[in-house]
Amino acid sequence: MMSFRYQQVCFSIALLSIYCILLFFILTHHQKLDFSSFYSTANALSQGGNPYTALTASFLPKNNQLSANLNPPIVLWLFKPLTSLGYSTALLVWTVISLILGILGAVIVFHYAFSTVFLRNNYLNVSLLYFAFFATLLNVTTLQLGTLLFFFIMVGYYFYLHHRDYLAGIFWGSIIAMKLFPALLFFYVLKQKRFKVLGVMIITLAIAWLIPMLVYGVTIYKQYYTMMSWVFWYGAGWNASIYGFICRLLNYTGSENHLLFVKFLYLFCFCILIIWYLKTLGPKERDPVNHQPFCLTLAMMLFLSPLGWVYYFSLLILPLILTWFVAFNDKDTKMMYVWFLCFFLVNFPMDYVKMEDMPNFWGRIGIFSSYFYGLLFLIYLLGKRKKIYGNNKIQMNGGNNHFMPVIVIILAFGLIIPTICFVMRLLKLDLYLVTGA
Repeated sequence: MMSFRYQQVCFSIALLSIYCILLFFILTHHQKLDFSSFYSTANALSQGGNPYTALTASFLPKNNQLSANLNPPIVLWLFKPLTSLGYSTALLVWTVISLILGILGAVIVFHYAFSTVFLRNNYLNVSLLYFAFFATLLNVTTLQLGTLLFFFIMVGYYFYLHHRDYLAGIFWGSIIAMKLFPALLFFYVLKQKRFKVLGVMIITLAIAWLIPMLVYGVTIYKQYYTMMSWVFWYGAGWNASIYGFICRLLNYTGSENHLLFVKFLYLFCFCILIIWYLKTLGPKERDPVNHQPFCLTLAMMLFLSPLGWVYYFSLLILPLILTWFVAFNDKDTKMMYVWFLCFFLVNFPMDYVKMEDMPNFWGRIGIFSSYFYGLLFLIYLLGKRKKIYGNNKIQMNGGNNHFMPVIVIILAFGLIIPTICFVMRLLKLDLYLVTGA
């Protein structure tokens, strides 16, 4: 058998090679990315145009019709400095920023999930697991805002636990203004009676929403609202939320009557789940810190959001690690099986599939709802325990780590398959540019 050290070196080289290949293709082959929409909409706003409309990108060699940018006006305002750069330079800058933010967010997760002694000996191992996670890879290949979200929420949590109320409120209020669905943090803070943090969050949110209005006028919000009313891709396979599942379940087509029923059913489920969430939150404990309330909040904010995209799943890293340690330390076989199933589903490598491209009912509620079921299993695991603690340790290369090969296989599956598909897509783009066919 290969030694643990040899396996570690091989996995490190393979992972580094994959990221180098992906970054090379992303930076040299200007294919359509989510960043392309961010850049074009911010550029349209800078030129006095309507950013919330169908846009095309002259800087893309093929398929230059861009997807709508669903982010609030404050995000466009923050992206505006990048429009002073050429697309290639802006792409490089945002890629570096995204990677750094993701790494910093992961460092905070590791700080709370593992003991200091464990991290000192295994920092490389846990870092490899982070970069092998499908959501991390997806953020690199799409250059979405997932790492920004991850960073702001985890830094806010760091300040929250250190009772730096103003900084915690600023970070959380800012990310709520940018992505909206982290507003579940309001319930979390209110339940824990951290009223100063709550007040700072509300003030920060209000200021962040006022800035675009003062700079561009009320029109920018009217344009945003009009665009959002025409969004009908909630049923896409990457949407792990209960709203996305309801759309797939009912085969939502966009008709007005259909929409009313979908919204009513979603509102009914939302109210029930909010009540369950508030009742299930564990007690506030400082020494040691009970992470269950925060972890449950992270999972529920994705579950309840109308758009709980899989590239936001970096938020689930802390809940996944801590629920694993609960199952492992309790030697709960059933919980371990549920955890492995959960991890496989949230890490399942699936391309973006629109609901209209899903073959049938069983496909819509089956494989194309994998992320929904994975998130549901994680919420179940978090709801089973009122107290979940961090600062855990385990012998990575000891005799009791029979689970590690399973975790590595799941991660490798979620890493290799999308990498091959992504590179093949870019090679096909090269062929088109050369032959025009």
